[in-house]
Amino acid sequence: MKKVCLAIWCLAAAYTSHAQDTPATEEPEEFNFDNLSDADDFKVKTYCTQKVNYLSPTQLISIGYEYQSGFPFTVTRDVLSSSLNQADVNRFAGLRLAFNAPVISRSNFILNMGLTYWNTSVGFEQPTNPLLQPNSRVFEALEPGLRSTGINATVFKPLDNKHFLIFQGSADVNGTYRNFEDLNLGKSTTFSATAIYGWKKDDNTMFGVGATRTYRAGQVLHIPVIYYNKTFNPKWGIESIFPAKVHVRRNFGTNGSIQLGYEIEGNSYYLGNNTAEPNSDAFLRRGELKPRVMFQRKLTGFVWIMAQAGLRYNYRFNIHSTQNPVKNEAPLYSTNLGNPFYGNISLNLVSP
Repeated sequence: MKKVCLAIWCLAAAYTSHAQDTPATEEPEEFNFDNLSDADDFKVKTYCTQKVNYLSPTQLISIGYEYQSGFPFTVTRDVLSSSLNQADVNRFAGLRLAFNAPVISRSNFILNMGLTYWNTSVGFEQPTNPLLQPNSRVFEALEPGLRSTGINATVFKPLDNKHFLIFQGSADVNGTYRNFEDLNLGKSTTFSATAIYGWKKDDNTMFGVGATRTYRAGQVLHIPVIYYNKTFNPKWGIESIFPAKVHVRRNFGTNGSIQLGYEIEGNSYYLGNNTAEPNSDAFLRRGELKPRVMFQRKLTGFVWIMAQAGLRYNYRFNIHSTQNPVKNEAPLYSTNLGNPFYGNISLNLVSP
């Protein structure tokens, strides 16, 4: 009995000691919602992207070759002369290289830098009729071929989800040079630039207006431009920077497309003083309009192939004593070129 009482006493003492050591439960403090900030204050600003759905992939590296079929080439010493020199062109073709890479790529700012090299090898067929013997200095000046090496930069600056700016600038060295010793940067360099303000309605529509300084038509022009990329559905769309180029696109899934449209190409080339008067400069103003069909297809991974076929229409191919037009000027030589068919094929590494 004594042992039972002792055990009960020990349990009671232990419970009392534990109760004294445990603090009393406190009432929770009332939560003050006034200390919280509005969730809108912490929203991250978002920006529109530079593409629409199903747009043609951006080319990072391009290696291509263009060929124009033969055509007649006629030269007049000046616009008042009836004396003609004529030859048939049997080679008007060359390599085309391009490299483009993003230097800065953020959601609110994108800067791409690029390099280009275009070569046009020119070959004249000797005529059988001696009266058409090509003895003009124009033929001599063009035989080394025409080359254009350029650097360019493109900025895409979204302002918010609906508005954006595009700035593009380029410098091209154009002439008949074959190495660095032949270069005359002061006379053979042309500068082009474009500025566009645009709207992105949704992921299928981008529209913009702006102005450009361009040599695409063979001589400097300052004209307005319209930027329009539109995807109507997964199969059909439009890609255009009018008036430079406009194409209607037909997609075949995400791995290929065919486009129908046109592009204007050209520049002003420094020919040195090998044409016209020996002590005067000579510049070839070359502009071409190319109605064409383009086919693109994914080969593997990010490697695509592109083929073009169309007509090369001669818009301008005259030789002047100045790079840019001046008042009341007349060409040193006027030319008349045939309009041949052309083809272009390239292998391209595209962006993801």
